[in-house]
Amino acid sequence: MEPIQLPRTADAWGPNVIAFVPPPAQTARLSWRDRMDVAAWREPAQRLGYDRLTIHEHSLFDPPELESFLSVYRDGARWARWSLARRGAWVFAWCSTTGVDVGRFASMSEALRALLGTV
Repeated sequence: MEPIQLPRTADAWGPNVIAFVPPPAQTARLSWRDRMDVAAWREPAQRLGYDRLTIHEHSLFDPPELESFLSVYRDGARWARWSLARRGAWVFAWCSTTGVDVGRFASMSEALRALLGTV
């Protein structure tokens, strides 16, 4: 018995397309100042009922315009309550569950103060 040979045409195999994803914009990366603000807010956030402030770095499935972002979780919650990301000079915040934009802020500390309240 002869092995079955499949035709090697473009229709049978299809084209090979390699997607080249552009690198994320550096203006969409949390700055060192942002990261220091997050670290400073960990303890006050816990006192206000938020147990995790998690910085996510860019992954393959994230939009290219998002380099890193912060997720803020309520005590025991599986999904983040708030997300914050830098776009140029501004920190943008949105509700993670609904996707509704909360606003833009001049700094990470200002955004966290507005979302979590003051201690």
